[in-house]
Amino acid sequence: MESSNSENEIFSVIQSINRACVKGAGFDELADGLADDFTAYLPGFSQCVRGKEVNLRMYKDFCSQAKFNTFTESDRHIDIFGDIAVVNYRYESQWKYQASSFDETGHEIAVFNRKNGHWQMLWRAIMPGNRKVVGTASGRPTDACPADNIRSQCLALMANSPACELTTIDADGFPHTTAMNNLRDKNLYPDLVDLFNGQNNNFIIYMSTSNQSDKMARMRANPKVSVYFCDAPRFHSLMLGGEIEIITDQPLKNKIWQNGWTMYYPNGPQGPEYGVIKLTPTLAKGWSCTGEFELNPSGEQGG
Repeated sequence: MESSNSENEIFSVIQSINRACVKGAGFDELADGLADDFTAYLPGFSQCVRGKEVNLRMYKDFCSQAKFNTFTESDRHIDIFGDIAVVNYRYESQWKYQASSFDETGHEIAVFNRKNGHWQMLWRAIMPGNRKVVGTASGRPTDACPADNIRSQCLALMANSPACELTTIDADGFPHTTAMNNLRDKNLYPDLVDLFNGQNNNFIIYMSTSNQSDKMARMRANPKVSVYFCDAPRFHSLMLGGEIEIITDQPLKNKIWQNGWTMYYPNGPQGPEYGVIKLTPTLAKGWSCTGEFELNPSGEQGG
């Protein structure tokens, strides 16, 4: 009987937090259920937030921007070891942020401490499982965000992004970021899909730019660059870093050349203006629905 009462008291703290998020109100009333040194990890263990007051402000601020339509708990498991309890449960939620709506499932783990006969949450971590975008203002197709293959997610992001951002460094060490056509977009450049599929490094990028441009001059002086892909409605981004190679192989430049590019390079694929650059990334990191990640571009996923 005592164990059952303790379990109900413990889980009521979790439910109170979740209900406050759904209502978007009542956060000040949660204080008694949290320890003063309460620590929370954001999804994917991407960041640690310490202190009861800081966490309450974070919940209040986030829920003022995000609207939770539903949040349900199931499959709860509570293990009590004297004055310490560990909780694990599954959640399902429907929520909206800015112009995007999401269906999400996942798990939460929480640790409680009993002090003076009263249970308080000491620690919690939310671990998203799947997040599906069910509506966006852009009207783009929606699909699930699986938690088990970050590499595949990143390659799909590269294959479906019409543009990417190239950052170069000038002589004074300042970054310059430029929007670039993404030649890996399978919808815009279907004839180049085989070119990228045949590479040893799956994250290799070719881009086209003028040999006479300022960014080409910067890359000749300092080949270190980054290329950034982002799908904001899905909370998914990828940054690739490495050194640029300026392509001089004319047959390869001819293969990459696209109809209509004479508007950029009037003298055609063999003209002096037409430039092709290649990034074989040595660094790949970003953010997905499960949190921050880092990959080895030429190998298996890393930490």
